[in-house]
Amino acid sequence: MPLLRPRGNPGSPLAGLVVVLPRSADRAGAMVAELAGRGAEPKLMPLIDFEEPESSRELDEALRMLGQGRFEWMVITSITTVRALKQRAAALGTTLKALSGDTKIAAVGSGTAAVLVAEGLHVDLVPEGTMDAVGLVADWPPPGEPRPETALRTNVFLPQADIAADTIFEGLMDKGWQVLPVVAYHTVDHPARTERRLSAVLESASPALTGAELEPITVEEFNRGVAEKAVDAVVLTSPSVARRLHQLAPDLPPHVLLVAIGNSTAREAGTLGLEIAATATAPTPAGIADALTEALKTRTAPKPKDDDELS
Repeated sequence: MPLLRPRGNPGSPLAGLVVVLPRSADRAGAMVAELAGRGAEPKLMPLIDFEEPESSRELDEALRMLGQGRFEWMVITSITTVRALKQRAAALGTTLKALSGDTKIAAVGSGTAAVLVAEGLHVDLVPEGTMDAVGLVADWPPPGEPRPETALRTNVFLPQADIAADTIFEGLMDKGWQVLPVVAYHTVDHPARTERRLSAVLESASPALTGAELEPITVEEFNRGVAEKAVDAVVLTSPSVARRLHQLAPDLPPHVLLVAIGNSTAREAGTLGLEIAATATAPTPAGIADALTEALKTRTAPKPKDDDELS
């Protein structure tokens, strides 16, 4: 199993810990850098990938409306959504920045917000509580009084994955907003078809943070490593990753710590019967590394004695 040797403080709680990231190299760079910087040994095992929709008609129409200023808000739920919109805008001969104009933009998390800023877009709302769909809905403002210049606007543009939950759509509709959900990309098993794969390069993707020095491991190598107790942890980066991991490795032993990137992923894992050791308080590389550190404390803490032992 190919390794990335630790580059960080050997005294770190994560020193020598083998952590599997179920992402491809072009999407794992920042997380690889954070974990390796803390002394861990990240391994890549891509489980899911992303493709353009079979038909781009609805997305193209929504982007045309965006360019006409027909939305008050655009909600960006992930970095993958940014990549999908950038790729489609380029195919239409324009840029996401040019299309967005003065449309207000909401990002579900700080990582997504940082990518948007790097692309030259402004971000008007990031949840202050939990950085997920629930937190975004909770922090969403009520609709203002209609103005003549916005009479033709659909309030909110919601580009998302084909398997996205209805949390944001239903939550904003319940708050009185009109929401246009549009499929921006499809989630598929890795690898995606070359001709349909999302491949747009984001401005924030530094060559130093691509994870390209890591050769991905196979599921067979992963299962062998688990059996040999050579794998310490897996980071679940989305509900779809949790589902795919459960399909491919349904009986993970307790010594493999599962860390969820956020609450929706933790809930999905729980539904599948996967035991989550910790959930990141923020869906960022640092948040994930901190959650893994906390999970280690739980694993290494002495077990409480039962009543017979205390008597």
